[in-house]
Amino acid sequence: MDELVAALNAALAVLQGQFQKAMDEKNAAEAEAARCARRLDSAQRLVNALGSESERWNQAIVDLGEKLIVITGDVLLASAFVSYVGPFNKKFRDMITVNRFLDFFKKMKIPMSPDTNPLSVLTDEATIAGWNNQKLPSDRVSTENGAILTNSDRYPLIIDPQLQGITWLREKEKSNDLQTTRLSNNKMIKTMEFALEAGQSVLIENMENTIDASIQPVYARAIIKKGKTRYIRLGDKEFTLHNNFKLLMHTKLSNPHYPPEIQAECTLINFTVTEAGLEDQLLALVVKKERPDLAQQKEELIKQSNEFKIKLK
Repeated sequence: MDELVAALNAALAVLQGQFQKAMDEKNAAEAEAARCARRLDSAQRLVNALGSESERWNQAIVDLGEKLIVITGDVLLASAFVSYVGPFNKKFRDMITVNRFLDFFKKMKIPMSPDTNPLSVLTDEATIAGWNNQKLPSDRVSTENGAILTNSDRYPLIIDPQLQGITWLREKEKSNDLQTTRLSNNKMIKTMEFALEAGQSVLIENMENTIDASIQPVYARAIIKKGKTRYIRLGDKEFTLHNNFKLLMHTKLSNPHYPPEIQAECTLINFTVTEAGLEDQLLALVVKKERPDLAQQKEELIKQSNEFKIKLK
């Protein structure tokens, strides 16, 4: 009898083991089925969410195809804009762009966008918003000036009687350890020599109608290449040109007269306030005086809007 009970217990243990194994497999299969169901549900929701994007993507493909056709004219116009219109005010800029550039493009049948705008090629809303946060006025001329300055290989010489451009440059180049000096400063050459190799930005402010010939190799970008290293000679010394080095020149003269070689070797940019820009600034001053709460709220909203544009980039 004991042997029979032992045999039955052994058989029961085997059956219980098989049962437990089957239950484990069943639970694992149910868990896998539940996981697959969740993934399928997530996939279906994702497909449904992206379904509405199909039309936009198809339109984007069409738009990109159209842009490829006109990119030659758009880039050529933007390049001409950066090269030639910087010294002029708003009136003459529009005259040059419409009466000269666009007429030439149409005459030569150069493909370009029907609503061509150099700024759409040179910059974007997020970048402009960043400039505005750095105290660049938001009017059209100031935005054009910012685009010209940041897209030109030549070092800029800004015409800035109202000191709006220099305020922006100081804020913009603050992160690059901006060094401010003047041509009359005895340490100007030493500042330039150190900045060339350290990669700092140098701002020469309040210039007159002439530029010291000693820094001509710098603003003329008289670069000497030896292998992969670039040098600039100042006097009888050669200095390694750091990739981050920038030279910024500023004059408060409203109508300076620089010789042709200066205009050819630098990018002249006219930051003189326009009538429309002045109206906006005077209105802002009146509001700030009469309703400081509204002025503060406006500044906060503009800053938030600009930050959102930067995040959406």
